[in-house]
Amino acid sequence: MERQPTTDEVPDPSPESPASENGSQPAASTGGERSTSTRGSVPRRSWRRPVAALATAGLTVALGFALTVQIRSTAEPEVRDLRREQDLVLILDELNAREEALRRQIGETRQTVEELSSGQEQSGSALAEARTRAEAIGILAGTLPATGPGLRITIQDPDGAVPASVVLGAIQELRGAGAEALQVDGVRVIASSAVTGTPGDLRIDGERLSAPYDVRAVGPPAAMAVALQVSGGIIADIGRVGGKAVVEQADVVTVDATVG
Repeated sequence: MERQPTTDEVPDPSPESPASENGSQPAASTGGERSTSTRGSVPRRSWRRPVAALATAGLTVALGFALTVQIRSTAEPEVRDLRREQDLVLILDELNAREEALRRQIGETRQTVEELSSGQEQSGSALAEARTRAEAIGILAGTLPATGPGLRITIQDPDGAVPASVVLGAIQELRGAGAEALQVDGVRVIASSAVTGTPGDLRIDGERLSAPYDVRAVGPPAAMAVALQVSGGIIADIGRVGGKAVVEQADVVTVDATVG
């Protein structure tokens, strides 16, 4: 069999070729054979074009998706950062407002405490002064006992000759020297007290006394001792009637007798 020439094997036209002798166009014959070969290659090119188009479209979609994701991932932190900044500003403003409110409350509380303390101090001072006055009045009235420096006086009357006037004079001298509280034989002596009776049978406010008479006085010891021992005073009067007085100064003298 004779092998048909293909497009790869193109016969070289020569003078000896029959086609050239007959004056025919070899290109037409060759062209017909080439058209036959070209028909076989068209389906390959038509198959490759859709695949390339699909690949290009897929690549385009993938790139678009990647670009979108990148844009979102880039924009989201900015939005989040902006929101966080706004939240922080709001929180800071709220904290500042609370701090200012707390400072005002602390200031008001301190002022209240200072006022209360001042009021308490004033009330405490007034109360202490009132108590002192009440105590002084109670001591003078004989309703409260008294303790402090003073004198202890013992009047001896072996013959029962000391008159009531001498005992009353001794009480008056002690008061004049600053005695705050007095008692004789356990009987409280106050401003309205009266000394009555006869020598050997003396009474104060109706209470009978018995010798030796025990006199206690709370007040300035030295001043009261001088008042009793002056020349021609009470001590001398007691001695003239046969009696004797012993005066003792003490740092603590207790007058515990009271009146109802």
